[in-house]
Amino acid sequence: MAGKLVCWRCGAALGKVARPFPRLAKCKTCEADLHVCRMCQFYQPRLSSRCDHELAEPAREVDLANFCHYLRLKPDAYLARDHAKAVDAAEKLKALFNAAEEEKVGSHDDRYNLDPLKALFKTDHDSEKNSNE
Repeated sequence: MAGKLVCWRCGAALGKVARPFPRLAKCKTCEADLHVCRMCQFYQPRLSSRCDHELAEPAREVDLANFCHYLRLKPDAYLARDHAKAVDAAEKLKALFNAAEEEKVGSHDDRYNLDPLKALFKTDHDSEKNSNE
């Protein structure tokens, strides 16, 4: 292996973990399972089976320990995610809702004025009651 073996979830170096990984091996930093599809050279998320090995059975969960005998560890299993898009989207959403709050017109009492609603559903029977009172 050319690169340094790292955890697929947190990127921590896995220098002292026994190889081949036992099925229940875990990362000492984040407690992620290590005998998983995401640690394998055959893992291809673009495929429907997510595995490029011709004999391997597709795993249901690619980030949980499995019994695959075809696991070949890949050193670049950790993919750092770019959180810039998520931060930008959150800021836009916050700005949108702040703008919506500022656009609210009218007082609290105007929003709960039920007179127009009562007038809409007023019946002749209601008119007779009010005139008798």
